[in-house]
Amino acid sequence: MLQCNLTLTPADPNTFWGGNSVTIVQYILMLVVAAGSFSSNFIKNNKGLKFGLMGIAVVALVVYCYMGYMRGTAETIFAVFPLLAVAITPILGNYVDHKGKAATMLMLGSLLLVVCHLTFAFILPGVSASSAVGGVIVAYVTILVLGASFSLVPAALWPSVPKLVDEKIIGSAYAAIFWIQNIGLGLFPALIGIVLNNTNQGKASHELDYTWALVMLAALGIAALLISIYLRAVDKKKGYGLEQPNIKPETVEATTEEIPTFTEETNTKEQ
Repeated sequence: MLQCNLTLTPADPNTFWGGNSVTIVQYILMLVVAAGSFSSNFIKNNKGLKFGLMGIAVVALVVYCYMGYMRGTAETIFAVFPLLAVAITPILGNYVDHKGKAATMLMLGSLLLVVCHLTFAFILPGVSASSAVGGVIVAYVTILVLGASFSLVPAALWPSVPKLVDEKIIGSAYAAIFWIQNIGLGLFPALIGIVLNNTNQGKASHELDYTWALVMLAALGIAALLISIYLRAVDKKKGYGLEQPNIKPETVEATTEEIPTFTEETNTKEQ
């Protein structure tokens, strides 16, 4: 999809940008982004170190994106997909544990899925046609947000399962979730191929129009959004606690009951 929508010029294989060395450098930058952003979430008492690691991660991410642009291939651009997810997943999990709002997170994640796929379908082609650099920037931002939306859903979904099902069948519930997910992973690439074949007859592989395929994926996001809204309404009615934090502060209630004092006299009377 990116290859068909972006104006890319692959780097000369005889230069640094077209060789193997740049790949190694990008892998190192990816590790720096992941390690810096992930570890900064667990530093509580040293703000200088915390924001320093976040700053290093941001700089490494920008350099990584620039190198992907210079290499001029779609796969090097899409490789940025998991990096923002690595950074925010611990934040989201911590928020669900202490603040709750899991059902709301499911709604937000579904909404972002819709926005990202519609951006790919209708905004990216136009921006890329008028500006090659602008198209790459839109692609990078959309891919990063798409990765973040993929973090919102599991960060809210997995801890919500024990609240919705009996503890004796939690394993079966998780298995059902992954079963449905794998059905989608197996089915929808074929459906995308069918849509592309029916909407791009006679076109070369690098000229395919992915609009309707992306609209189909956006429709999945709309379905997920409707389900999450329904789930939030059911939670409000039934009180499953999806919007409640997982970690609740313990309240110690002071007892006003007087503790009897046993003296030698009272002990003798009782005997």
